[in-house]
Amino acid sequence: MTKLQKNRAPRVQKKIKAVLDNGTGVVENISTSGGFLRLDGDIPTSRFQLELKISEFKTIKMACDPQWQNCNGVGFKVLEVQEAKENLFNRYVEKQLQALSVYGEDRVFRTEIMVTLKNTNVFGNVYFSNFIEYQGVVREKFLLANVPDLHDLMASQSIRLVTVDTYNRFISNAYFGDTLVVELTTSDIKAATCQLNISFKNKATGQLLGEGYQRFCVVSAKGRVIRIPENFLGPLNFYHEIKE
Repeated sequence: MTKLQKNRAPRVQKKIKAVLDNGTGVVENISTSGGFLRLDGDIPTSRFQLELKISEFKTIKMACDPQWQNCNGVGFKVLEVQEAKENLFNRYVEKQLQALSVYGEDRVFRTEIMVTLKNTNVFGNVYFSNFIEYQGVVREKFLLANVPDLHDLMASQSIRLVTVDTYNRFISNAYFGDTLVVELTTSDIKAATCQLNISFKNKATGQLLGEGYQRFCVVSAKGRVIRIPENFLGPLNFYHEIKE
């Protein structure tokens, strides 16, 4: 472990999976000097070990000291970080701070879709399969808004986005003229695939109309599945929502 001697640093509101000796929890905010850990079980009152899962592939172990607590969890100070992982931890927090300046504080991507006659059937409501089409529209709006050179990459046929799996649970109808508020978060970010979690709400009423997901991969010009490009990972990680 590497000992840390730092004043309280700026904290980032970011939910991160955490593993303790006696169970699991969620770090709700983090800095290089400490954070807040939410727990369902016993709250530690003395020094404890924490394993922070900052991605699907990277974990950082640290020794922490409880500073204060409430009914939800404990505020902690970082005492030591696993040897050779302190720079990784510091870079992770710094990237989170930088991302806030780019994407803002809201870790849910929102956009709107207007229901047109094209997407309705003879009964006037949106046919259920069109919500799958809407998912594709939202995916493209999300990536265009957050990946600056996506248009050039697609236009030059350098890459293609391929849907691996998709699902939408129908809840209620939408009709011609309705405005849908669509919310998107990400999860299960792997080397070559990522899941987009998408929900649809009626803007006027706030009613949830449907929710589901779309998992996609990136394919090269030669038709081979490739690793998710680095310029995709910034927004995908920023809007990542852990499954509790």
